[in-house]
Amino acid sequence: MDERSVAELFATLLAQTASKSDADARMYAALDNQGLLSRVTTHRYICRRGCPIATVYKVGAAVMLAVRDYKYSPGLNEAQSVESARAKNTLDGNRHWPAHVYDMTDLAEWGDDAGASIVCRHYRGVLTGKRVLEDSRDVAPGHPNKPTRL
Repeated sequence: MDERSVAELFATLLAQTASKSDADARMYAALDNQGLLSRVTTHRYICRRGCPIATVYKVGAAVMLAVRDYKYSPGLNEAQSVESARAKNTLDGNRHWPAHVYDMTDLAEWGDDAGASIVCRHYRGVLTGKRVLEDSRDVAPGHPNKPTRL
């Protein structure tokens, strides 16, 4: 599957779904399930202990960031969210937060501080759209740079 085919698949998914975020998530799942994600990957982020936290890939002109699902510690989870939000938005109704896919090209248009939350057991922070675009600039899809250790 070449870059053009990936862009066409995304356009089809976008036409079939109710929201762009749903299309983004479905596109990531399709690429991952078909073993094609490595062909469009431009960068990766890992924590200081080597946990993969996020993958950057290109779909057409868009730079996307896929963030893995995660669990907060019980205390941090309670401090970061309210019970009704945890019940509605987590995978287990409490601490297991789902993976997300962000369009970093769109996010960068919101300003230098707009970003996506990324979390693992060893790291918690925000990747800005500007930084992700800089880290993946001039990188051919399928030939990612060395991962950035956060």
